Amino acid sequence: MTVFNYCLLCLGISPMFLANLPEIAAQPLDYSITLETVTRGSDQARESAGFIWTQARAAYVPQDTSYAIMTLSQKLKSGSDVYYDLYETLSYDTGKTWTTPRVIPSLKIHDYGQGYRRSMSDMTPQWHHATQKVLNIGKSFFYTDDSDPDRSRREVAYSVYDPVTQSWGPYQQLQLPALDHDSLHLSAPVAGCVQWLEMPNGEVLLPIFYYKMNDQQAAAASRETFDVGNFMNSNDLGHVTTVVRCRFDGGKLTYLEHGDELALKAGRGLYEPSIAVFEGEYFLTLRADKTAYVTKSPDGLHFEDVKEWKFDDGKALGSYNTQQHWVRHSEGLFLVYTRKGADNNEVFRHRAPLLMAQVNPEKLEVIRATERVIVPQDGVALGNFGITEVDENETWVTTTEYWRGETENTDNEVFVARIQWSKPNRLARK
Repeated sequence: MTVFNYCLLCLGISPMFLANLPEIAAQPLDYSITLETVTRGSDQARESAGFIWTQARAAYVPQDTSYAIMTLSQKLKSGSDVYYDLYETLSYDTGKTWTTPRVIPSLKIHDYGQGYRRSMSDMTPQWHHATQKVLNIGKSFFYTDDSDPDRSRREVAYSVYDPVTQSWGPYQQLQLPALDHDSLHLSAPVAGCVQWLEMPNGEVLLPIFYYKMNDQQAAAASRETFDVGNFMNSNDLGHVTTVVRCRFDGGKLTYLEHGDELALKAGRGLYEPSIAVFEGEYFLTLRADKTAYVTKSPDGLHFEDVKEWKFDDGKALGSYNTQQHWVRHSEGLFLVYTRKGADNNEVFRHRAPLLMAQVNPEKLEVIRATERVIVPQDGVALGNFGITEVDENETWVTTTEYWRGETENTDNEVFVARIQWSKPNRLARK
């Protein structure tokens, strides 16, 4: 018997009593939030011209003269998913001030041929440490006019920013295999609004989603007689999600393999996935029409069965038909999301406010007591946001007010929510 246990017995306390006490919860990681405006759609008379800003996401370039570069999509206000040119704005003082947005010449909407114009949108720029470049990955839209895109024609699109020349390279497409693991067509793949991950060896884990088509469906799509809406509302799978392992050499992104194909026979399936790694495990959050899902993996390619996102009290998270993204800190994994039940019934799809809460990585639950408002709501949606790891002290959440007619008073503001950690984030790479 140890001296410690002997002393406990002398006090009338059984060592087994202490062993069976519930674990004392660690204090949640503290942080402060500062909300700042980058620009407004009303600046440069953009709203009067019929366009708004959306898809605001930034990368931080951690070189001798560090700076941030944010890309913005130019969206036609009167159309759903009608995007034009891609713009950039830069900050040389850690996000305190930003340059006037300017169009990126190499990434303007352009004539594709066959009666289509092609644009890049839903982009997520991130700093790629191994090559010292910014890799911006998203998807392409194909239009015949100023109306909804042809959803049977899509590509995983990307472009590379070189901080030496301070310029963006041309539009590029990730080449993927024609068939998936089930020998069905991996059709119209995209990486829109996803959060991707650089591995320690420089390889990229890129979540994508696509249409899983048989030969007959693929042939109909190639003849332009394929009705995507009917396909997604039938008994077929709609969108299927997988994670692609890629090599990036600083100029070209190359497919190496892809992992499990995650499917849901409901609505539009599983889409807009985002990946993060925390304490040796890989976590994937997924959008679906009626709710949101999560799963985890030991290697980032092979995942457990997906489960519905819930709070730690067992109630559904309430996030639906929109994206969620990860915020990582060495002392905790966090989810940023929108949901029902946040005094927001007037907001389109309840896409405001933006909320952040810590996640229990073992149980895959959101810890309700840690939920905080990151960007408050003002009667207008705040969807289509991004996450930027700046350094060990700071992480950003970037988003825009998304005008859909809820109110005429919105300025279509572009926001940076600056999260300043109370403890250094040891996961931040320099």
